[in-house]
Amino acid sequence: MNRSLFSVATRVTFSLALLSVTTTLVAYRLADRPRRDVLELQRKRSICESLAISCSLHAGRRDTEAIEANLQSVIRRNPDIASARLVKGDGVVVAEIGDHQRHWHLTTTGASTEHCIQVPISDSGKQWGRLEISFTSAQQDRFARWLHHPVTVMGLATVVLNGLLFRWYLGKILTYLNPSTAVPPHVRSTIDTFSEGVAVIDNSGRIVLANRAFAKSVLLTTEDVIGKRLDRFAWQAEADQPLPWNVSVLGTNQSTSLRLSHDQLGERTYLVSASVIKDDHNKRRGVIVSFDDITGMVQKREELRYMLTELQRSRDELTERNRELQVLATRDPLTSCLNRRTFFEVFDREWNHATRAKLPLSCAMVDIDFFKSINDKYGHSKGDKVLRTVAATLNSSVSSQHVVCRYGGEEFCILMQSTDIDGGERVAEKLRKAISDLDFGPLKVTASLGVSAISLGGSSPQELLDQADKCLYVAKRNGRNQVVRWDDVPEDLSAEEKPVDRLEPAESIPYAAVASLISALAYRHADTAAHSTRVAELAVATARGLMSVKDAYILEIGALLHDIGKIGVPDSILLKPGPLTEEEWQVMLVHDRIGVEIIDSAFCNSQLQDILRYHHLHYLRSDSGDQLPQGEAIPLGARIVAIADAYDAIVSDRVYRKGRSQAAAFEELRRCSGTQFDPDLVERFIQTVTDHRTLDLPMTSKLTAMQIGIQIDHLTKAVDDEDRAGIVSLASRLRATAAHCQITAIEDVAAALHAAAAAGDEITDLLDLTSELVVLCQQTQRVYAQAPALQACDSTQLSSVGS
Repeated sequence: MNRSLFSVATRVTFSLALLSVTTTLVAYRLADRPRRDVLELQRKRSICESLAISCSLHAGRRDTEAIEANLQSVIRRNPDIASARLVKGDGVVVAEIGDHQRHWHLTTTGASTEHCIQVPISDSGKQWGRLEISFTSAQQDRFARWLHHPVTVMGLATVVLNGLLFRWYLGKILTYLNPSTAVPPHVRSTIDTFSEGVAVIDNSGRIVLANRAFAKSVLLTTEDVIGKRLDRFAWQAEADQPLPWNVSVLGTNQSTSLRLSHDQLGERTYLVSASVIKDDHNKRRGVIVSFDDITGMVQKREELRYMLTELQRSRDELTERNRELQVLATRDPLTSCLNRRTFFEVFDREWNHATRAKLPLSCAMVDIDFFKSINDKYGHSKGDKVLRTVAATLNSSVSSQHVVCRYGGEEFCILMQSTDIDGGERVAEKLRKAISDLDFGPLKVTASLGVSAISLGGSSPQELLDQADKCLYVAKRNGRNQVVRWDDVPEDLSAEEKPVDRLEPAESIPYAAVASLISALAYRHADTAAHSTRVAELAVATARGLMSVKDAYILEIGALLHDIGKIGVPDSILLKPGPLTEEEWQVMLVHDRIGVEIIDSAFCNSQLQDILRYHHLHYLRSDSGDQLPQGEAIPLGARIVAIADAYDAIVSDRVYRKGRSQAAAFEELRRCSGTQFDPDLVERFIQTVTDHRTLDLPMTSKLTAMQIGIQIDHLTKAVDDEDRAGIVSLASRLRATAAHCQITAIEDVAAALHAAAAAGDEITDLLDLTSELVVLCQQTQRVYAQAPALQACDSTQLSSVGS
């Protein structure tokens, strides 16, 4: 027979049919033999017939005793006889052995059964009587009869023979499906070494080969998984996603993630890849599937996602805290009006907008009349109450578009957008009346106001403020409690009546540029920026009445930027948490020259340049050969900044020493009066500080808290981007800033983050440390966001946030 004409399935079917016929014939031969029950019945009949003959002989002699003895003898020899009885034809019982009544049962027609047999007895050719014998019928006899029944024998023989023959035949022809024989041992050993599970399934989805890793993943042995359907296990795929090996049109490779839950192993996640197995005729023969356990990676990914979510939430909270601090930084803490530096930024912006769009713009200067006498007579607490009440009145009486600023001391400034000089005068008169109507008991409070507008010839915000300040001066000279507008000021106002120490107009200084420089300084060294802010406040307060508003503005800028040169000082010196060496001091002193160069290149304003160039000069010097100015020749602004700078340096804490008291600072200023400092200005400065009771900021100021918040915000972004180089750099700078400000908790965590990032630790570890930093920063910020008693930071802090 040509084997190629028939398929494997046809040949296997034909062979199995032949084997079935063979086993049937053999079973038939086994069943075709004498039946045990027939032989047993023949034996019983033989016993009955022999006994009947014996009883017939004794019956002819009428010997009943012999009959009974003969019956007992037969029963003893045959234990399966339950009872026996000899009955005459007339029904008289001749002999009876056993409980015959219980065991004797005939058919309904009176015929014998296999257990109850009756044999007739004749005498002289006539029926004399009958012999009745009853045999036992135990349950084991019934089972034996069933077991020896031909059908049972044939069936059992067929099952046993078919099982043996089929196992032998299929094991021989299907050897290629048995991995233990079809796969060479070294190949199977190689597959078992794979860390991921591997299973081969046929076209029906049944497993024909699996390695140990797969068997372990389903908690079975490699032998037990063979023949099972792969999808019988409780695989969990994504919604509406088919199992990769069940895709109707499976490509060369399909990958997806599946989950499998076990009571012992819990839920595991596998990356499953499936590839089609094809034969030489390009027909699909099955699929090989690999199972890579990615549970650990998935758990880490989920942890990372959770940590990123928490970090984002913390960042949002940090941003909100920065926003709160930003609001505080723009406000005067006593009156809640805008502070000077923020007002200058707003003024610059509105001025530029008004000039470009040709819109009206006006401003008013407000000064509380006789305010010094209020402090002297009623005390500073009463004065503070007057300031708060007047500020609240100003804010409630102007439009929402108008801006109210506490300009300094008892002075306020109102910027009125889209308002001409007439409208500005009406607003000012409204404010004057509102202040005059305030009830302070026996104390009568009034205010003088000066108003100017952009239409009256001012060329810069500072000149407009200067015009309003001159109007205010005229209002006070003419009796106070009145409003004066710029176009009503007499042109013949004498020089003695004008604010003193006026200089020729210089180029306007845009405050946005100043804010940018202070922002850069705050980023490099927050404490220096805070120091510059305090110096500017003290300098402006001291200069009040000595110079015009325009000149005071330049003085304020000079004080804010007097240490701008520290931008060029290395971090190792600038952030050093301890005293400087002689060499380091030489490097630090270079910052004065750097500051002058920065100002020269940024602003063409000689008055500002002179403040930075000369504020370190001594008032009188024994060696005058350097041709530098001394005494009254030193610009007024430089002399004031020198005193304010020295005073703040004395009273402020340093890492290596505590700040000295105000009294000690006054004593030191007076000791150096006439040599290092202008003696008249020293006394004026001391009087100003005494009268204006400035509030001291702690070392960790709001500016420091905000600056740390900015650095941590940048740090979280670097962690988000997994920028390890950026993390190392930012963590190092944060550590230095925290060390300089003595915030040990932040310093320690920043150091740990720097070390972890440099060592290449897992991103999750970096996230943990970053989250801890965010929490510490929030705690620091929360202190200052909830402390209204602290002095508000100025626009330098605001601009640093913007950076």
